[in-house]
Amino acid sequence: MQEMLLAIWQQDYALLSQTGAIGLLVACLVVILFLESSFVFLPLPGDSLVLLAGGLVGLGVLGPEVTLLYLPLAAGLGSLVAYWQGRALAETRFMHHIETLLPEGQLARAGSLLARHGFLAMFSSRFVPFVRVLTPMLMGISRLHLLRVVVAGFASAFLWTFALSMVSKGMMQVPWLATYQHLLAKGLLLTSLLLFVLAVFAIGARLYRHRRRSVCDE
Repeated sequence: MQEMLLAIWQQDYALLSQTGAIGLLVACLVVILFLESSFVFLPLPGDSLVLLAGGLVGLGVLGPEVTLLYLPLAAGLGSLVAYWQGRALAETRFMHHIETLLPEGQLARAGSLLARHGFLAMFSSRFVPFVRVLTPMLMGISRLHLLRVVVAGFASAFLWTFALSMVSKGMMQVPWLATYQHLLAKGLLLTSLLLFVLAVFAIGARLYRHRRRSVCDE
């Protein structure tokens, strides 16, 4: 894992191929996207990792099947897991604990999108961290039709990964940006790590405030 991250940071893509780290990199991207789309309490940087994958496709490091098949499939399956969580955990204390982990107003935002747009909410919420997990969860709580959730979930996952990856892929292939490719790749990697750290800090701070408020109420 350390060699893989170091190779990406140093732009040594030949080393990735020589050490067989390409497969590990794809597996990491797939697993992280699946978990990020499945569990709202896991602060994983899905958007920036899709951008990173698209950039690596643009550089020829990864094949196009990564962003056109593997990542959409992982994100779509994650949405199904979130849907079944909603069905299974509706009206339980665990849902209350989940709400305490969320940024202020995100649950209301997801509920508003679902109320206004129905299944189309999957497409708009897919581009918003946390909300893209909450929307299928609320669909599960509401026990909406599973087949329609499956169609909307996988279609929105493909649209999300395709749109983001095409942006970063295009940036890597623009001639006048060619000299800045190494900076773009490093920037995407740093952004992923920074967003993860910030999300963990925000969740920790929110839990601390919740526990402190509970102690004061007692």
